[in-house]
Amino acid sequence: MHIAFVTTESPYAERGVCGIASYLRAIIPAIVDAGHQVTVFASANEERDFIAEHGRVSVHHFSLPALHWYAAKVPLIRSLAPLPLRQLEWSLAFYRRVAAVASQTKIDVIESTEAGSLFLGRIAPLVIRLHGSERIFREYSGLPLSYSVRWNDLLESYSCRQAAAVTAPSQLQAREISSRRGWPAERIRVIPNPISRDLLNTASRFHRNGSTERIVLYTGRLAPVKGIETLLEAAKVVRGQDPSVTFVLAGPWQMPRPPEHYGLEANTKSASGIQWVGPQKQSEILEWYKRASLFVMPSYYESFGISAVEALAFGMPVVATETGSLAEILDSKGSGLLIPKRDPLALAGAINQLMSAPARCLDSGAELPGVVQQFQSERVAAETIKVYEAAQNCSRKASRRT
Repeated sequence: MHIAFVTTESPYAERGVCGIASYLRAIIPAIVDAGHQVTVFASANEERDFIAEHGRVSVHHFSLPALHWYAAKVPLIRSLAPLPLRQLEWSLAFYRRVAAVASQTKIDVIESTEAGSLFLGRIAPLVIRLHGSERIFREYSGLPLSYSVRWNDLLESYSCRQAAAVTAPSQLQAREISSRRGWPAERIRVIPNPISRDLLNTASRFHRNGSTERIVLYTGRLAPVKGIETLLEAAKVVRGQDPSVTFVLAGPWQMPRPPEHYGLEANTKSASGIQWVGPQKQSEILEWYKRASLFVMPSYYESFGISAVEALAFGMPVVATETGSLAEILDSKGSGLLIPKRDPLALAGAINQLMSAPARCLDSGAELPGVVQQFQSERVAAETIKVYEAAQNCSRKASRRT
């Protein structure tokens, strides 16, 4: 089977693999190992076609159009048009790129997220992998819902209705989207996000022996929905009680205000003990997992939370908000603490509690099989391939009927 992945975040970018890109970086090698052909169409700051995964994956990097960015600068238009305009122009750009390749070699299935997928089902059976819509992120962040956000949500709904199959990484997200769209529960297949093979291999060889630093680590996008302001407030409280603790934030800056507004400067520890290191390569993230003593995920909404599971694989206790499927993982393993959302004092209290109790740190060698076995890339890829095969069969039956 020839599978095309269409993505707004390249898994083969030089820096900062998170979100969609992290998911693809983990699952693509397992799909190729299972004997399938893979082509990736990805937004990037370059125009380049190349081969990845030791000559096994074709990658097409290109820049997506940005007319919507200029529309967002016009006062009378920015509340109406930027997001639906982005959906339309990205969908058209992706369609043209994928169709050009499909005219030369048959593509059996396309997987994409909600963004940029309006026309892809015309080329091959389309599988939508839910990532998280702008509307949901804004609702959970307490941000206003403009007409632009609402109209974009309608376009995303249309893309999903046209898809041969829809998958989600957690039961929480599947239930929420099914309820919002009025779909039957079976419309969305729940398949967890995988952990990359390289990360698991590194984690399985790593054992905590008391040499970790007094670092509280966060990895991922720095965006309002991720609870970053709550984390920054909690850091001040923790540092007021224990100045030896350092907070490291690794990921792209997507907050509405610049880092300077929060007293932060890239790769410099602030007066409140916070160091924003920006987007990191996977090898750099692995080193932070080894160095840190505690991982935090203060999100207001989290469809899954793979970074926290990766931290567990490295033997770190986790402090997370009571959101997403992560709550079940932490509850069942006793490997962290759950706190309410938007509560910096509760977050600070949990951090202080775990940082002062090193005995609660996990031995990654002992905990790894039980914690992350269900997230191994080979297992996730096998489930995903079944969805592709079902989508392909449905398409064939529909073609015979017409």
